[in-house]
Amino acid sequence: MGAIDTVDLFFELINDDRREQAINLFAENAVMGISVPGSDERTNLRGRDRVGGWFVRAGDGFRMYANDGRDMGASYIADVTVMRPGVPSMQVEANFRVENGEIVSLFLQPG
Repeated sequence: MGAIDTVDLFFELINDDRREQAINLFAENAVMGISVPGSDERTNLRGRDRVGGWFVRAGDGFRMYANDGRDMGASYIADVTVMRPGVPSMQVEANFRVENGEIVSLFLQPG
């Protein structure tokens, strides 16, 4: 499964509230970086449990929609709308790196 297929499946599972299945698409040693809006700071999470925990804590109704994406072989970079109930939606750039059908890294940066 290529990067686009893996990322599309990830979004589908997240948006269907099947987070545990979505989390299982991450490699055991996955890394996720989240840039803080309006700052040079970034939070880094390492390992499937910590990365997956971020999506679990997002709560019910959390959604991610790819608006436009670029296939870079093993990487997929997409402009993504992130939505949570009660919070204004946010535009982020999501940079996924996929190896052997597993997401090995994901970096989110406000758009």
